[in-house]
Amino acid sequence: MKKTTVVHIALFLLTFTTLWAQKSNLEIPPNTSMELDYLEYKMYRLQLKNNTGKQLEVKVRNKVTGDFVRGFGLGPLGKVEVMVEQDSKIVFTNNSGKMGRLAVKVLDKDAQWPSKGSAKTVSFTLVNSGATEIPLLIPNVMNPNLSPLSNSGVDLKMGQEILFRKGLKKYVLLTVDETIEEGEKIDVSALLKARKKELGLK
Repeated sequence: MKKTTVVHIALFLLTFTTLWAQKSNLEIPPNTSMELDYLEYKMYRLQLKNNTGKQLEVKVRNKVTGDFVRGFGLGPLGKVEVMVEQDSKIVFTNNSGKMGRLAVKVLDKDAQWPSKGSAKTVSFTLVNSGATEIPLLIPNVMNPNLSPLSNSGVDLKMGQEILFRKGLKKYVLLTVDETIEEGEKIDVSALLKARKKELGLK
């Protein structure tokens, strides 16, 4: 059984560290988790770029209880944006046998969730209830890899497509519309199976 080491990093926004805090290159040793916490930000938006060549796990957890808030698998060379609340921390896990390399950039240190009225967005959860990883493509947003038995919270605009790839072709898994309720959990494993059957894909 692999033993995972946890490394804690707390970033205080002192004048001489501000520039460094805006963009960081982290190294995450094999079979290690690293916790990142910007203590003085109320809510912040990060850009993550995986330079490892192997998948990294990204999870936002409550600082006090450790409860899971949102998360996803960040694929090899993947690039995503993620929101983190002040009462939460972000945890990166490298389960591979090579050194993890992750570029972290603070895009907004005073971030806010989009207004549901004006932006016409909906927050819901993508659930992978299966035992295998599910790579997805959300154009102009992120390309998450849903780890087995995991949840990934998303906040997407109406009309946004979520795609999956079969071979060299891309197919629409679902389109965000008014039928998706706020806070709804969508079983991506079941939906993907049904969608492939509908499209005649094996």
